[in-house]
Amino acid sequence: MSKPKTFLVDADPAKGFFVSMLVKDITLKDAIGDLVDNSVDAIKEKSDNSGLSQYHIKIDMDSKTFSITDNGYGMESEVARKTAFNFGKSDQHQLVDYSIGQFGIGMKRAFFKIGKNISVFSKAPSSQFKIDIDVLEWLTKPKEWKFHFNKDSLKENIKNSKSDTCFKVNIKDLNADAQVSFGDPKFIDSLIKEIALEHMLNINKGLRISVNNIDLPTNLISLVNNDSIKPAYFEEEKNGLKVKILAGISDYNADDGGWYVFCNERLILAKDTSAATVWTGTRGDGVPLWHSQYYRFRGFVFFEANDSSKLPWNTTKTGMDVDSPAYKNVRGKMISMTREVLGLLDKLKDEKTKDNPEENRTLNKMVDSSLKQKSEVSKILNEVTASHSSFQYPVELYNPPRKTNVVKISYQVSKNEFEPVSDHLGSKTPKDVGLKTFKYFYENEL
Repeated sequence: MSKPKTFLVDADPAKGFFVSMLVKDITLKDAIGDLVDNSVDAIKEKSDNSGLSQYHIKIDMDSKTFSITDNGYGMESEVARKTAFNFGKSDQHQLVDYSIGQFGIGMKRAFFKIGKNISVFSKAPSSQFKIDIDVLEWLTKPKEWKFHFNKDSLKENIKNSKSDTCFKVNIKDLNADAQVSFGDPKFIDSLIKEIALEHMLNINKGLRISVNNIDLPTNLISLVNNDSIKPAYFEEEKNGLKVKILAGISDYNADDGGWYVFCNERLILAKDTSAATVWTGTRGDGVPLWHSQYYRFRGFVFFEANDSSKLPWNTTKTGMDVDSPAYKNVRGKMISMTREVLGLLDKLKDEKTKDNPEENRTLNKMVDSSLKQKSEVSKILNEVTASHSSFQYPVELYNPPRKTNVVKISYQVSKNEFEPVSDHLGSKTPKDVGLKTFKYFYENEL
């Protein structure tokens, strides 16, 4: 007897292929970062804006094991049962307000990236559970995509003390790259620096994160902010996405200069000096390529969204979605604000030449003395009142060397033509606009 004809085509995913592709484009550091992000979300849900000094994310690793523990909210068993262990974000998944664990796949991706024997323990306000995952055994069951609570560990409809809630992950039987990296002091040192940067704002609020019993350092970010020099500022809120931008100057330091971009207080781009922000070169749509003249520049962007799906970042939280309309709009503001600050930095360079005696470098002297009057960026954000303000500095102090082999150019244009060019260049005086437009023509055409 012939088999009945079927019109179905099997499109079930192959587990092994799915897992290998899932971890292909993520580094071990990014995998650990995803687990830290989840812990930060759980801690913020528990803290209820009461401060973070009582919270701790503890990471331990060596060539045989990895673990991460936090004393945050924990994960309720119903969340684990219906959403958290899905491969992708379930339609039922309710995100924590202003969360950074948006995509719903980071936890599982991190598990598979690190090792093959995973144990998860959670104690939440009204439930607790343990789940053990043997990845190799799980892969032998191609149609079975579910995980199982350890029966003796599952407790529901209970009341746990808020001080006892926690979430713990232990991973053994590490993958080969994890075995090598987790036993390497250089990897540990690099991981510490990366996580410290990514969560600098929360660490500054008191959150303690440790790696192998080493507390992550505090990274303070600051700008010159006094009566003479004030950073440029812009803020806007559209469709549930709020953005604040600050641009100004700080210490002359190549290692710290550039743009910093945060999404819900998580650093996505650090010290960026690439075309991903503004540094495209004169033939691009941004500003000149980054070089030593601009080492004082600092720019900070803060995206905030209750619904983190509105944030313009990529899925691995390692960069911005450059095709996002929201990011394109903000990047345009970043470019114009950068130009404002570069106007000062260009003058500092012009003034500081061998033909100009040190006593004549009045603008440089003022800037050097102003470095003693830096303010933390968080303090500036709390004090600013305008929704948009330009970068301010005393241009009248600019004292370039007198040049004998020069030609004076003088011409007039209509005010309607001058103003958009002036705004685009971030220059307020006709002299400044004339010099910059001539310089642009000379560098690009000749």
